[in-house]
Amino acid sequence: MKEQFKVIAIDNEMMTLEVNRSSGCHSCEASSICGIGILTNHYSVFNKPYRDDISAGDFVTLEISSSKLFLRAFQLYILPLLSLFISGILGSILYTVNEMGQIVFALSGFFVSFVFIKYFVK
Repeated sequence: MKEQFKVIAIDNEMMTLEVNRSSGCHSCEASSICGIGILTNHYSVFNKPYRDDISAGDFVTLEISSSKLFLRAFQLYILPLLSLFISGILGSILYTVNEMGQIVFALSGFFVSFVFIKYFVK
């Protein structure tokens, strides 16, 4: 997957890049009434290490392999669901009588997976 980014600033060996997130929304017939098209900020801004011969205002193209994209999608979508189910099973083993304990244990595993993803998966 390739995407084109605009370099909006260069500071301390870091480039600040901006990309239009809703590039697919412009071709949709419902773009003027769609909740995603209306409510979201259309630009994402993030930093990447500076590369030679690039200045502010230039456009750069970044590419991610399909295997890495699949891995990231797995980490963001499947891992929390697996954590929910596994911690639900563990909760049913630990709290055989207390259903509320099972639910709390399952939900805590679900939210712990988000913390794990945020801080440990790079």
